[in-house]
Amino acid sequence: MGTVTINASGVGAAQSGTVTTAAGSGAGKIIVTNDSDSTINFDVATAGTTVQSNITVQAKDYRIVEGLNDGAQTLVSLTTSHGTSAQVNEVVYNTLIA
Repeated sequence: MGTVTINASGVGAAQSGTVTTAAGSGAGKIIVTNDSDSTINFDVATAGTTVQSNITVQAKDYRIVEGLNDGAQTLVSLTTSHGTSAQVNEVVYNTLIA
């Protein structure tokens, strides 16, 4: 499992932890769980290359991201709809499904 911690400006830090899909070309799936109190937007990168952009997950909700190729899956460019000190250290989880 990987995690992204949100700062007071509403921006996610670099993902910690590794999530690697190996289900075959286009068969990879991850579940992104937003445990913050704000809607988030992010991109998914496979092995450092952005492959899906501008994905949105509502506060305290989750989304399954499908169609990923084999490789390390990273949440990048993660932002919230607003940044406040109340969001400091809220976490978004990236978990392997397939």
